[in-house]
Amino acid sequence: MYPLHTPEVVILDRVRQDPLANARLERMLAAIETDRLTEVDEAGFNDLVAQRGWNRGGWRTGQYRMTEPPPLLFSTFRWASAEEFAELRARYPNLTGTLWLGQAPWTFRDASTLRRDQSCVCQSAWEIHCAYGCLHACDYCHVPNWFLINLNLEELAKRVRAFGETVPEQNLYKFDNMTDTIALEPEYGASAVMVPLFAHWPGRYLLLYTKSDNVDHLLELPHSGKTMVSWSLSSARVAEQIEKGTPSMEARIAAIEKCQRAGYTVRVRISPICPIRDWREDYRELVQQLLTRTRPDVISLDVLGWMDPATMQEALDVSLFENRYAASLDKLIAEGFRRLGKHVFPHDMRAEILRFVIAQIHEICPEQPVSLCMETVDMWRELSPELGRMAPGNYACCCGPTSVPGHPLVGPR
Repeated sequence: MYPLHTPEVVILDRVRQDPLANARLERMLAAIETDRLTEVDEAGFNDLVAQRGWNRGGWRTGQYRMTEPPPLLFSTFRWASAEEFAELRARYPNLTGTLWLGQAPWTFRDASTLRRDQSCVCQSAWEIHCAYGCLHACDYCHVPNWFLINLNLEELAKRVRAFGETVPEQNLYKFDNMTDTIALEPEYGASAVMVPLFAHWPGRYLLLYTKSDNVDHLLELPHSGKTMVSWSLSSARVAEQIEKGTPSMEARIAAIEKCQRAGYTVRVRISPICPIRDWREDYRELVQQLLTRTRPDVISLDVLGWMDPATMQEALDVSLFENRYAASLDKLIAEGFRRLGKHVFPHDMRAEILRFVIAQIHEICPEQPVSLCMETVDMWRELSPELGRMAPGNYACCCGPTSVPGHPLVGPR
């Protein structure tokens, strides 16, 4: 695990009732320093959430102005019917929301809803989760100022396998975009549970999703080519100034190299691309280092968004931005702009960024597959000459449900 001192650790009593979960907890506690350790039942947890204000939502990490790791809350998934969950929500009103009561550890990414409500091109898929929160403290992130970690992972694996058999059309499972499990390893042991599960699951692939360089625990795992690792990668200055708790750009690229040498399929999301001053030089350097040292089978591109302009100004230090991009936020606020989905910066400003990064990639590696993440149909059409065979109705990306090795669009374009 990352070296970690947190102000508070809270343990839900049902963790102690599960021998495997309790053993996992003890491994993690040995690596954690804390000022306060509290053990509670669900009623006590409900009260503590209200006392600490942990049921406050809708903020970005940068708005919390976090100067230390978040409190760690240890729980277990709870396998209950819809009726039982309704009763629990009524009994413990402060424990509603993502994973608080250990709801089913998978969520559905609905492409039709994203297209209709947010103008995003995406592909429907089920995604696997085990925690909610993060240690990386990226200013733009949606996770809260606490970190809930579920510990009954062996049971999670069994239920994921059973659930996955009911959706035979999906080949790839993303794990986990509500947290970064790699930062908690090897003490957490999620990789050691999930990688062997997929290694022996015909036709199914696991995608580990991370910003971390803490990958040594992966190198000897028996993945059998069935686990892919996808990094969110940012320029050196964005990593330092906006993604304040993350490893550097160079450290992440070194981690990609390690996993590639260990036989993993590696993928990269250059995401979110932040239009800081001199962003062209920064992202040119990122692409040069990435593609002279590694060979991702696909690269996805994603421009900073998911916030209203006023929220972006509050969460991020926009004085770091190129003047035109910073000024565009003022203009949007003055016009009363309210974001409908992901996109904040106007189409032409996003297109400028995306076109530049694609050109840098293909200058070094003309055959490198590139896709867009959560962009509009209009953007896909405008950039179609640069994207080659990729199109809104037929593309491979880092986490698409059928974007596995052997996909016809993963390979030379």
